[in-house]
Amino acid sequence: MAKKEISKVNPSIKKLKLLVTVVDRSKALFYMDLLEQFEVNMQTMLYGKGTAGKEILSYLGLAETEKAVILSIIREDKTKEILETISEKFEKVKNGKGIAYTIPLKSIIGVSVYQFLSNSQTFKKEAQANE
Repeated sequence: MAKKEISKVNPSIKKLKLLVTVVDRSKALFYMDLLEQFEVNMQTMLYGKGTAGKEILSYLGLAETEKAVILSIIREDKTKEILETISEKFEKVKNGKGIAYTIPLKSIIGVSVYQFLSNSQTFKKEAQANE
């Protein structure tokens, strides 16, 4: 028997992605707060230091070498909206430039963990109704 995708079996289950956002350290909290408006329940920030020379930084329009890497778990259905909002902020916020990309997550262990990461209570309600 062929493996069925979970999202096709239960449409309330949304796929998740890891959003990686690299910004100047001074703007990290701004971007973390921005992402919270998209029901992002799990974020973590790592500090990094860029290794690019001054010439490359100047060419790319980047000022600081001290960076923050923000890792956020987002729902796949919100990816486009989130990336468009971040891109807009990269253009409009003074010294707010950065890089953002997503990586698909293939599996999550446990219903409770999934519910927390996806900010989804509907799956729990549907599961209880089916019992």
